Amino acid sequence: MLSPMIATCEDTCVDSGSVRKFHDELMNGLHAVAQPLTILRAAMEMLSRSGAPGIDRKHYLEISTEQVVRACDLFSAVQDLVASNVTKAQHASFDLGEVLEPVIEAHAARMQARGVGLAVVRPEPWQKVTGDADRTEQAFRAMLNTALSLASHGDVIEIYTSRAAEFAEITVKHPQRHGKGLNSSDRLSLSLAEVNIVSQLGKYRCAPDPFCCWFALPIEKPVQPERGPFQVN
Repeated sequence: MLSPMIATCEDTCVDSGSVRKFHDELMNGLHAVAQPLTILRAAMEMLSRSGAPGIDRKHYLEISTEQVVRACDLFSAVQDLVASNVTKAQHASFDLGEVLEPVIEAHAARMQARGVGLAVVRPEPWQKVTGDADRTEQAFRAMLNTALSLASHGDVIEIYTSRAAEFAEITVKHPQRHGKGLNSSDRLSLSLAEVNIVSQLGKYRCAPDPFCCWFALPIEKPVQPERGPFQVN
């Protein structure tokens, strides 16, 4: 399923550096997919011994179900990564708040359940930007998911919004997490986030320790009224 998409991506990459970067991202994604499959194989092996004393069949069934779901999610992310490298992003006007606020609201509930705080600095009002709303939502969600995966009870994840020149900027920061590296699943998510932002002519930066991801999208330019042939400034 992925082979035709990968070949197309290699054909559309403009230089060898882009091809190498894509291959690195893809290999990291496949490595992430392999991890739940390895755990699943071990769980299935234990289930095959379910007649032996001390084997908790329900426990290993739960592990198997969790890892199947995780593997499916990761494989879907690999597909999205390839698709974002192959297909062109949309370039249309959209309200940044309408895209990001539902994601913030959904993650706030998840964070509260885990005892993790959320501090948000919002603009008044949200800017309208030019880009791809779906890719922006997916990238922002990946950043928050990664920040939450690094969080412990009592931590606070911060979201800042600002404007610099002709760009609207969003920062997702987890300042308490020092010395905790990203796993392969996190790196896959952030690779997808980067592709989704850069492909729509946005800017992207990410630092793992302490975790801080930043992206910027061009603010929608106001439409200038057409001047008549005899109008003067």
